[in-house]
Amino acid sequence: MRAVIYLPFVLSAVLVGLSRLVCRRTSPRRAAWSMTAAMVVLAGSAFGALGLLAWPLVARDSVVAHLGRWRPGAVNHGVPVPIVVSVAASLGLVVVSALVLVRVRRLHSEFAAISRMHAALASAGGGSVVVVDDPVPTAVAVPATPARRGRVLVSTALLEALDDEERAAALAHEHAHLAHAHRNFIVVIALAAAINPMLGSVRDDVAFALERWADEDAAARTHPTIAARALTKTALAKLSLLQRQVAVAGAMHLGHLGVPERVAALLEPAVRRRRVEVVWLVAVVVVVAIGALGWATHDTERLFEALRTR
Repeated sequence: MRAVIYLPFVLSAVLVGLSRLVCRRTSPRRAAWSMTAAMVVLAGSAFGALGLLAWPLVARDSVVAHLGRWRPGAVNHGVPVPIVVSVAASLGLVVVSALVLVRVRRLHSEFAAISRMHAALASAGGGSVVVVDDPVPTAVAVPATPARRGRVLVSTALLEALDDEERAAALAHEHAHLAHAHRNFIVVIALAAAINPMLGSVRDDVAFALERWADEDAAARTHPTIAARALTKTALAKLSLLQRQVAVAGAMHLGHLGVPERVAALLEPAVRRRRVEVVWLVAVVVVVAIGALGWATHDTERLFEALRTR
């Protein structure tokens, strides 16, 4: 069992370093797909590496040793994984399992909330857009369920804050979330980040890329300037409700929403938004992670085969 078993954790840190660049300097559609796939692979490979590192601790149990046909004491001398590492890996598996359980419960609650929202909107007719009387300027894509198709929920406050062109851009943005099933991306990256907590910031970057993907769809259906204007006016309208006493605090909140970066991306020349070289680095990370886990698994199998002959 060589040092290659630790490579998935190193590659997870590499992906964290790449994610911001990928999700902000390449096509958002390409960034979302590539980074989501990378998260899945690195979540699986890191979880597998934890399992391989924890296995020597389990293999010391007399029952397991009997089933595997090796002497429990042989593991102490024949496995090059320190006992403290195996214990830490075992604890890591417990923590990860708890995080996944919490995430699954949260996703279940969110799905139940979406179902209730669809039930509440049933009386509004079968249109794809539902307008609600709400002082909060907002538009929300309500994802589809097995029984209901996706719909866009928009408030009267938002419609009042935007002109006709900007309304079209805002609605196109939400329809893009539904058309491209962005909710599925959110579910996958949330589970991947629960399995591999090192990828938490990558999850946020992918969520940003999904918003940029919807922004670009809105820009294609209207115009980049219109989409940027609608995004800015929506964010400013929301900020006005916060009634901030200090202007700087409001500016900080606007930055937290990622609005300035999204607006800048909409307005910059398209040629600058199509650099794809960095995506190949993500592909290399994925391939190496798969190879590292396969190699480590093969090494572990050979190691315990050797233990049976002792």
